Amino acid sequence: MRMQGLSLETIPPIHIPFRFFLSAPWMGLLAGLALLWSGTGAFSSPWTPTLLGITHLLTLGFMAMVMLGAMFQLVPVISGRLIPGGATVATLVYSCLLVGLLLLSFGFFSTNYSFFMVAMPLLAAAFTIFLLALAWLMMRGIGGGDSIFGMRFAAMSLLIAVLLGLLRAGAYAGLAPLPGMNDTANIHIAWGLGGWTLLLVMAASYQVIPMFHVTPSYPVALARALPVAVFLSLLALTLVELPVVQGLALACLSASAVIYALTTIYLLNRRKRKIADITARYWRLSMTCLSLAALLTLVTYFKAIRSGVDALQLQLYIGLGILLIYGFAISVIQGMLQKIVPFLCYLHLQRRCLANLQLLKALPHMGNIIPAAHSRWQFHLHLGALILLLAAAVNSLFCWPAALLMSADFAWLAYTLSRAVSVYRKSMMEIETTQSS
Repeated sequence: MRMQGLSLETIPPIHIPFRFFLSAPWMGLLAGLALLWSGTGAFSSPWTPTLLGITHLLTLGFMAMVMLGAMFQLVPVISGRLIPGGATVATLVYSCLLVGLLLLSFGFFSTNYSFFMVAMPLLAAAFTIFLLALAWLMMRGIGGGDSIFGMRFAAMSLLIAVLLGLLRAGAYAGLAPLPGMNDTANIHIAWGLGGWTLLLVMAASYQVIPMFHVTPSYPVALARALPVAVFLSLLALTLVELPVVQGLALACLSASAVIYALTTIYLLNRRKRKIADITARYWRLSMTCLSLAALLTLVTYFKAIRSGVDALQLQLYIGLGILLIYGFAISVIQGMLQKIVPFLCYLHLQRRCLANLQLLKALPHMGNIIPAAHSRWQFHLHLGALILLLAAAVNSLFCWPAALLMSADFAWLAYTLSRAVSVYRKSMMEIETTQSS
């Protein structure tokens, strides 16, 4: 494991990231149960209220929950400075995000969009508080290299995605939409998945791939060029409605995603530790889905230009969403949790033993905090759910088995993470008991 350039003395209390990590699987489980309840009707269109509710449980409830928690942890370790506000800011962000998300999802499921009037200010508060604290830190001369460089673009993308999302929610709630904003739904999705999610995964991978998998580093020129290319492509898609410009911007965005994915797979294939690693399999699955999604994005765009939107096009949209959300983003997040959670547990236990180094011998091995067998089961459940979800996009009869396996995927993750925290707490109690005696 490579630790060069990390500031392990600058880490927040473990409860700050863990409250996000432990809550996220339950939001995914709710999404799986909602799909099971809705049955075949959910996949009849990309814009059904039920599918929108499920999508936001996955994107805000699982993805954003973990990603924000990870940033509270990663940014201080990479930059050497804590995000200002500490536990107070994290608590406000977590509380507003959780309650706002649940109200937003219930509004979609019940088609009672008046709930959005309460959800909107809560979600706006969650992301505003987080982005202001992050901006205060990132506008200063901090370290972090390529990772912090990419995170700056990810944060700007998040801001734009949130603003567009609030605009869409306001339209559902009956508020007048702003003039001059055509196709806000697709632009919101582009900034949320192609901007915030892709750019944050890029930025995190620049650090965690070489660190956890002992690979060569990403080429500096590529690590700097890709976030810029992605961000500028999204700006062009948002601001210029000329078909030629939009086509070129989409091609540039797709090419950037494919180049990043292939580079990541290439680096993983050159890792020095050749023993089996389930997280590396997660990364390969994620990058494969990202590449397929990038190609499918071009197919759907040019097909819509040639023949308009038909039933096949709607199925392609749903398949694209599954590849990006469940295949790309959730795969890489699940994989990183298998590494980050044991590492943080062990790191905090190790720091607690500094007053008595003899206690280090009694610490649990990182491989026992989340056993390899548990991680393998997690990967198989996730891969099976992904395959069935893609099948459901083609034939809605697969919705029920997909929903069952998806629910099992997140339920197993919730159990695995809860067990890891139980191991951590038990070890911490033993350390404290020994030190006090």
